[in-house]
Amino acid sequence: MSAGSEQLQAALAETANDHGPGVYGLVTQDGRISFEGAVGVADLDRPRPISATDCYRIGSITKTYVTALVLQLVADGALGLDDTVEHRLPGLVPDSGAITVEMLLRLRSGLPDYTKALYGDPPTDLSALDRYWSPAQLVAAALTSSDRLSPDTQYRYCNTDYILLGMLIEQATGQRVDALLWQRIVKPLGLNDTTFPTVDPYLRGPHAKGYLRSSADAPYVEVPSMTPSEGWTAGAIVATARDVAAFFDGLLGGAVLPPAYLARMTHPTEYLDEYRSRGLGLVRYDFGTGDIAYGHHGGMPGYTCVALRTESGRSIVLWQNGIDMHNLLSSDDPFVQAALAL
Repeated sequence: MSAGSEQLQAALAETANDHGPGVYGLVTQDGRISFEGAVGVADLDRPRPISATDCYRIGSITKTYVTALVLQLVADGALGLDDTVEHRLPGLVPDSGAITVEMLLRLRSGLPDYTKALYGDPPTDLSALDRYWSPAQLVAAALTSSDRLSPDTQYRYCNTDYILLGMLIEQATGQRVDALLWQRIVKPLGLNDTTFPTVDPYLRGPHAKGYLRSSADAPYVEVPSMTPSEGWTAGAIVATARDVAAFFDGLLGGAVLPPAYLARMTHPTEYLDEYRSRGLGLVRYDFGTGDIAYGHHGGMPGYTCVALRTESGRSIVLWQNGIDMHNLLSSDDPFVQAALAL
């Protein structure tokens, strides 16, 4: 094991001190694997390490894929960034004549997040995971809240915005989002272990069991199944770490979007904190290493992930088969920081 690999394995072990039951880290350079390793277990009942072939729910990293699909359709003329929700989906959202596609991409619609209606705030009731939700039902759930702002007045992370983008994609093309993602992104990039489930609540094929922990002293509780319909275009994609890295290599390497649209996607317009800002479906990371990165985080009941790619071509994927509600996996965790510093 090289010195760099030893450093990354140590950082992965340090990350596992706060996250689990298992964590998996992958680093590639220009598409070639330079490190992958695991700490902890993929299954508490039948312990084994997480492997490269294990798939998991990537959660909100789905938003990056969906953003790329939307911008492809904009480039093709099937959608316009200035198209409004009311024009494309009349009557679905009251007073949505001022909410545009670009506002949805920038999370500036002002709409409430449907997840609060489904789970509570903070989330305590996971019974919503046991049923199918249509996209229209998710939007309707969001609208039961009075927590609505005027469009384009404030950035606010909102899953409802991406459910609406999925509906707009289908309205503009007459095709299903899962079919379009496969045809336009998954197949061209050779992402053979990436799927977009919409109904089946179980992970099929090799996978790590997913768990949830509410506090540092609480046990991990298995999340045996969950409806992917709850996440849909805001968070339903399932993939392996290698496929996630290959997606970011393809996207940021210019294989998915025309240069002008990739530039628009990566250009940050929302300041998040000292190190992070946001463009369209991407977070820009600048930790002072001299190498800017772009990526996203994702969390679903059972799984959490951080994925990013630097401007120098290094892709980093960190995921755990759990979600620590008290301490979410993030780009601040030791493994990501060590991989960026190489």
